[in-house]
Amino acid sequence: MDPIYFAHFSSLSVLIPLALGAMYWKCLSKPFIVLFILLIVGGLTDIASFIFTINGINSWPIVNIYFIVQFTFLFGFIYLERKSGNWKFPFVLLLCLSVYNYFLIQTPFIFNSYTAYGGALVMIFYSLIYLYDLFRDLPVERIQDMPMLWVIFGFLFYYGGTLFLFLANNIVLESNLESHRAIWVLHNILNVMKNVFLSIALWKQYKRTTSHG
Repeated sequence: MDPIYFAHFSSLSVLIPLALGAMYWKCLSKPFIVLFILLIVGGLTDIASFIFTINGINSWPIVNIYFIVQFTFLFGFIYLERKSGNWKFPFVLLLCLSVYNYFLIQTPFIFNSYTAYGGALVMIFYSLIYLYDLFRDLPVERIQDMPMLWVIFGFLFYYGGTLFLFLANNIVLESNLESHRAIWVLHNILNVMKNVFLSIALWKQYKRTTSHG
């Protein structure tokens, strides 16, 4: 199957959590509002990237910017939930290095792999720490009903998978074009699964809010 179909399906999958977020807007906490805004930005980035690509315009400048925006919003999401000042340093360091990389090292016009790797590593780190604390404290009896559990699973699934794929991408890029295409198909599948996890989290957030209301 043509990889472009997977790309379209991946882009459209964001409509599921967006629809749920819009439906349950009044039930969203501040962290989930941040997540909802990120979903909107991601959808708009996919549309802009598609328009650029079909018109023969380099789309990497906006995609690379989205890498930075994405981990910034996701950090904000976790920080609002955890409210720990000790979490700021890795994020601030990553943000500064990513902006420097965007303008002066890899430049906007190619895949900013350093930013992608750094963002994945930092988000995996934050997610694992949050997951450890969650299982250690067990704030509720049915932990599977906690929206954050599904968000964190989504982060780990997506960033863990893409970290491996982006590393493999550099290895096969010059030697095997078909493998390179397959890697981006797998990336799109990971993105769909992430959106599924986020959709479950938004639904759990709605159920949790209404059950306490």
